[in-house]
Amino acid sequence: MLNAAMLGLMEQLAMDIMTLTEELSETDFFASRLTRKQTLQLLNSLVRTASGLPQEVRERLHQIDWNSWVKLGQALARPEQHPLLVWVAIRELTPLTVQRLHDYKRNQPELFSMAP
Repeated sequence: MLNAAMLGLMEQLAMDIMTLTEELSETDFFASRLTRKQTLQLLNSLVRTASGLPQEVRERLHQIDWNSWVKLGQALARPEQHPLLVWVAIRELTPLTVQRLHDYKRNQPELFSMAP
C-alpha cells in the first residue's frame, strides 16, 4: 500500500510539473524566479519519492529511467550549474515517467492498488 501511495505521489508531482511549465520556453522558465523555484521544489520532491521506492519495485518498473532521476537529484543540489539537465528533466524525463507510470498502471495494477 505504501508503494502505491508513493507511485501515486510521483504521478501527481510529475503532472504538477508539467502543468506549471507547459507553456514556458526554456528562456522564460529560467527567467521566472517563482515558477523556477516551485518547479525545482517539485522536482526535488519527485526525486526523493522515487529514491524512496524499494529496489524491487523499481526493478518491476524497469522502463522508467531511474538513473536519470538519481542524476537529477545530484544536479538539483546546484541547479544553476546544470540548467540543461533540469530542462531535459522538465520536458522529457517527467512526461516520459508519467507515460510509463500510466502504462504500468494498466499492466501491473497491483503495484498501484491502495487495498491492503
